Amino acid sequence: MPISQTDQLFTLIKSLSKAEKRNFTVYANRIQDSDTLKYVQLFELMDKQKDLNEPQILQKLKDTDKSQYSNLKRHLYKQIMISLRMIYIQKKADIEIREYLDFVDILYSKGLYIQSLKLLEKAKGLALKSNNDILFLSLLETEKTIESRHITRTGPDNTSHITNLALKTSEEILNSTKLSNLRLLLHAFYIKNGHVKNQEEYDNIHQFFEENLPKLDIKKLNFPEQVFLYQSLVWYYYILLDFENCFVYAEKWIKAFKQHPEMIEEDPDLFMRGYHYLLTCCFTLGEEKKYLSSLDELEKFRKNNYKKFSTNSQIISFLYVHHGRLNKYFLLKKYKEGLVEIPKTLRRLARYKTKLDPHRIMVFYFKIAWMYLMSKDASKAIDYLNEIQKMEVGALREDIQIYTRIMFMMAHYDMGNYEIMEYLANNTKIIATKLHDTNKLQHQTIAFFSKLVRIPVADRRGEFKKFQQDLQVLKYDNYEKRAFVYLDLEQWILTKI
Repeated sequence: MPISQTDQLFTLIKSLSKAEKRNFTVYANRIQDSDTLKYVQLFELMDKQKDLNEPQILQKLKDTDKSQYSNLKRHLYKQIMISLRMIYIQKKADIEIREYLDFVDILYSKGLYIQSLKLLEKAKGLALKSNNDILFLSLLETEKTIESRHITRTGPDNTSHITNLALKTSEEILNSTKLSNLRLLLHAFYIKNGHVKNQEEYDNIHQFFEENLPKLDIKKLNFPEQVFLYQSLVWYYYILLDFENCFVYAEKWIKAFKQHPEMIEEDPDLFMRGYHYLLTCCFTLGEEKKYLSSLDELEKFRKNNYKKFSTNSQIISFLYVHHGRLNKYFLLKKYKEGLVEIPKTLRRLARYKTKLDPHRIMVFYFKIAWMYLMSKDASKAIDYLNEIQKMEVGALREDIQIYTRIMFMMAHYDMGNYEIMEYLANNTKIIATKLHDTNKLQHQTIAFFSKLVRIPVADRRGEFKKFQQDLQVLKYDNYEKRAFVYLDLEQWILTKI
């Protein structure tokens, strides 16, 4: 396995749990080849280091030149992956099925085709149970190859059954592929463009969706087809800001998993993702009762399964549960009570920081800043807004970048820093003109702050009232309501009236 960068090997070693390290040591000692002593020594040296120090490692690896060292790293990386595979094969059906395919190839090459067929039956049962159509089709194709080259005495009925099953599975895979393509394209559209901003964008995404949605018989869909369809519909309605329909299909997504409980264990990440979108819709629609019950279900699922989760699933559960906890306090407007969640969230962020993309961190900092601002601690809010502004994210989430600067003005206003408000407003206006994802709320808010600082303090309450009335108009604009999802500006305005 090619592995050129030392930090990849170092990162892999640092990602291992105590159990995984112990398993690797046992595995390596069992092999006892000529290189074992050196690559185990390299493993131990890297494991002990907090920060990678290659010169120190080379100094301790006696009689090892740079060329040998490079090969040693590749060899160690491969052996760690093999030892991990031995652990994960017990947890992931896909890995176990692929191992069966390897065994079938080996048995067949030795002329033991009857044994191969028996093993294929076992693997097919596992593939069906885990709803893995692609591996199931691979197993069928292997079975067809053996049946076509040998007299297996399985009979013509079995041949007909195999060929019909292969055709049916191929059709299901084609549908799943089209739906997963649609889901991915919608996701890419959202990352690039965000929610629809006008009728033209609405018509374009609607036409795109209709043209790319395959013709399906809903009653005949298998599990992968159902989930890919519901994901596509959730993304479609989310982009259109149609949170009512988005809510409907997020619920169907979760229900599909509950009807196939074995798939919850197979893919807990996708199951939790369904809850994340359900909570997002409930939050936006103000559905308190449904929000609280759904968050409680997600919390219980996480608590009951956390020890079984992979590292990736643990990170995803953190993101969705902690995101849900913060939004709960925003929904209930209990900002000071919400402060108790922040230290827990920050500890998790610190633990997973190297494994999180900047977007995730940015969203958490934004929510934390808003919690502090609405709890009358503007200074603390500014600390986290500064953290966002220091991040090098380019064009990533331009909407949050501009809302960050608007909240920055709000926080400085709360602190009474009126002398810098005009500068902040002008600076925010310049930044807004450079960004593509802006809306009426953002432009009107910037103009409001520019005007506000020129008005005597005694007259500002009236200006706040007038701005609050303007917000009411924007709030019911289909293409502006997305702005209130990220920053409940009206709630802050009401504290000034």
